[in-house]
Amino acid sequence: MIEVLAKSSGETLADHTISCLNAAKALLTSLPLPDEAMEPLESQVLLAIAFHDLGKAASGFQRVLRGEQKDWGGKRHEILSASLASSVPDIPQATLLAILTHHKAIPADGISASGYGCLPSEQIPWADEVNPIWSKMAQEWLENRDLFKQEWSKICTVLGRDDLSKSNLDLVPLALEPGWASRATGKNGQRKFISFAQRYQASLVRGLTVAADHLGSAHYVSPGIPNLNSFPVLKHHPRPFQMRVGETEGSAILRAPTGSGKTEAALLWAQRNQRPNGRLFYVLPYTASINAMYRRLGAGSSQEEPGIFGAQKVGLLHSRAAAALYDMMAANGDESSRLSRQENAIALTSLAREMWFPIRVCTPHQILRFMLRGKGWETMLAEFPNACFIFDEVHAYDPRVVGLTLATARVISQKGARSLFLSATLPEFLEKVISHALGKIPIIVPAKAEPRDREIIDRKRHVIEIRDGTLMENLDTIIQAVEPSSSTLVVCNHVRTAQDLFDRLEDRLGKGVVLLHSRFNQEDRNSIEMSLANSSLPKVLVATQAVEVSLNLDFYQAFLEPAPIDALVQRMGRVNRSGDRPPAKVVIFKDQVKRHHLYCTCSGRPHMPECRVQRSLEEFCRIQSPVSEGDLVDAANRVYSDGYQGEAKQAFEEGFHHPDISDFESCLLAGAHQDWVEEVIESADGAVEVLPSCLVSQHEAKRKQGLWIEANALLVPVRLFSIGRLKPKLDMSCDPWTINVPYSSVRGLQI
Repeated sequence: MIEVLAKSSGETLADHTISCLNAAKALLTSLPLPDEAMEPLESQVLLAIAFHDLGKAASGFQRVLRGEQKDWGGKRHEILSASLASSVPDIPQATLLAILTHHKAIPADGISASGYGCLPSEQIPWADEVNPIWSKMAQEWLENRDLFKQEWSKICTVLGRDDLSKSNLDLVPLALEPGWASRATGKNGQRKFISFAQRYQASLVRGLTVAADHLGSAHYVSPGIPNLNSFPVLKHHPRPFQMRVGETEGSAILRAPTGSGKTEAALLWAQRNQRPNGRLFYVLPYTASINAMYRRLGAGSSQEEPGIFGAQKVGLLHSRAAAALYDMMAANGDESSRLSRQENAIALTSLAREMWFPIRVCTPHQILRFMLRGKGWETMLAEFPNACFIFDEVHAYDPRVVGLTLATARVISQKGARSLFLSATLPEFLEKVISHALGKIPIIVPAKAEPRDREIIDRKRHVIEIRDGTLMENLDTIIQAVEPSSSTLVVCNHVRTAQDLFDRLEDRLGKGVVLLHSRFNQEDRNSIEMSLANSSLPKVLVATQAVEVSLNLDFYQAFLEPAPIDALVQRMGRVNRSGDRPPAKVVIFKDQVKRHHLYCTCSGRPHMPECRVQRSLEEFCRIQSPVSEGDLVDAANRVYSDGYQGEAKQAFEEGFHHPDISDFESCLLAGAHQDWVEEVIESADGAVEVLPSCLVSQHEAKRKQGLWIEANALLVPVRLFSIGRLKPKLDMSCDPWTINVPYSSVRGLQI
């Protein structure tokens, strides 16, 4: 018997729609919205889901699904679906817009949006217009009307709308007000013609419709939102500052030293501030630290050591999430085939982008993607209200990202969301900036009056020495210090410096020297990091800033190139980490090897008084060693006493006053997204990935096996500003680009 299909897999229209209805019902029960908002929302969303794919019954579309013809000539089934829904008396405008735009955005205007990803305006059947393309589509649909009725009856039974089953649906001109389809900024455009309340509701309905369609297609049903209080966060009695954070209602700032229990305090705060069906977003600046936090909260470090909330409740959200999940599955003893692991990793990554996981660990850019109206932005209208946001390591955010993040926190706070900002070295100026954005919010720090808090404030883990010259100029002295020590950390500001220093140390010391930097491919970097985490530390680790985040390492001493105080504190955090040994030696050199000053904002003049690097070194010279955590905080406040200046201040202001956030109401355009956001978010790290020529055959072999994640793990990130001088060695005619320079799993890419 011939049936009307919804998928080329053979899934029928009724089966697919019913699966989407079930997904929608589960989503609706998990929303953090008041009861008075739920009744109209539920009706509008379920009706949109019931109609969203009815246009697929057209004979031409069915031939495509059955493999009898290649395509349908660009004709859009959702336009037919919206036309059928228009025959229902008094159907809500929000429902019609959701049906019409559940795949494509409203038509382009040639100014703010191109035609790609937008509905073709020539196919939309407005009243009193002759539309030959739509007429042809309608005729094809009518050819299958009898088959459609059987599917529609099943859908209406699950929907609970026998009245719709008995009514004679017709293909009629669109009952949507034309203003909904206009991107114009004038009086007839959607943003002026339609009220904000209507646009907001329509966007919410569209977001839930799309989410239910995606989850229904994958046959997933939302598991619901857990009560965070049902999970144990602490393994010991809380410190006084942790108790204060856990008792704080509303947004707050937490400043506490590395290793003092900031994460546990943040989770206690989330438990206190969770509202019914409230989500939790844990936001970190680096993918490495995000992966580490995901293991801590979700996947766990092994099958024997699960995370706090469990992998079923925590999603991982960043640009390389699939690769990270794939590696974690293998590390945690997943014995399934590589193809099966890849399929699972991709599925989990897709779910993290949907309304599935109640807890997500992500970069700030993933939050900003929604606020700046990137693709799929509407789901934030359902997930951000009453949610808890933990912004960790906020001191490390770029000034523009800080501005955008604070503007976002201010907007979502109006919908009941609460934010916690935490850092080990949060300067006072940044505390004031955050308080200015969110109103007067409490700042919580460990208290000297409390003995258990005073332990961590007065803890002295390091003896700091500032020396003249560079790492290379002091190589003999470093080697003399390395030989009797069990483990030494050396941190350079540039990859080339790290590679050169590694070569010299390996030549002098032999085995036991390891190199870590950003110019390894993901496969080799994962291998190095796993070895560092799971084995005894090497005699010497030569690293760049890559060691500043995520890795829970504990070296006996360190030699560092100069950097701002917050970066230096992060590096020092990998030495005598727990403070249970006598204070460890940390040597910071006044000069770096390369002439290009990575951190200097003083036009290449690193010794100018206004330079944060120079001021940081001066502050360390003033502090009496061994230094306490309190000393480091005070020093950071003095280094950053003048706050953002120059370009940094301008970048912050541009972010904080971004019109798409500060003018959220007037800028909201239902049924559309902003394409440029994807480009900005994905290229935020300013890097492109290239394939070393020596790995081309290995890459091709993995692709032929279908192991796309493993193939992509062979690519190496290269900064955009390096591309110009590398062009003679780059082949840009292939995908991915290949680069003809040496590469090894020990030294990385050698530019």
